[in-house]
Amino acid sequence: MEKAKFTPELIAPCGMNCGICKAYLAYSRGIPKKKGKVIHCPGCLPRRKNCFIKRNCKMLKKNEIKFCFECKDMPCENLNRLDRRYRKRYDMSMVENLKEIRDKGINEFLKTQEEKYKCPKCGDVISVHDMTCYVCGYTKP
Repeated sequence: MEKAKFTPELIAPCGMNCGICKAYLAYSRGIPKKKGKVIHCPGCLPRRKNCFIKRNCKMLKKNEIKFCFECKDMPCENLNRLDRRYRKRYDMSMVENLKEIRDKGINEFLKTQEEKYKCPKCGDVISVHDMTCYVCGYTKP
């Protein structure tokens, strides 16, 4: 299998990199669905669904902005809530991701993500949610 490639299409408006999400990794790596255990998702933007953030944001709904950092009110309460949960559970910040994209550009952000979530065993991707590589089974200690 070809090593994972992060692309701009996998970066959600809230700053989530769908390329490190366990539902995306299961979907893209051909892991069979298991009711209640393994879900599949092709990513927020590819599936064209209104996520929690987009449902509650007029600017995102109207396509006036692409990312939350383009809003003068960033971070809003909804983004703050999501960010707090991800910081606590997964040691990852969507607000920090958004600031990095804003300040350094999407390509530098993608390079940073690739380095941060690269599996040391096979070179694929480690999930932010369970720190597991869905290709070789490596789990980060």
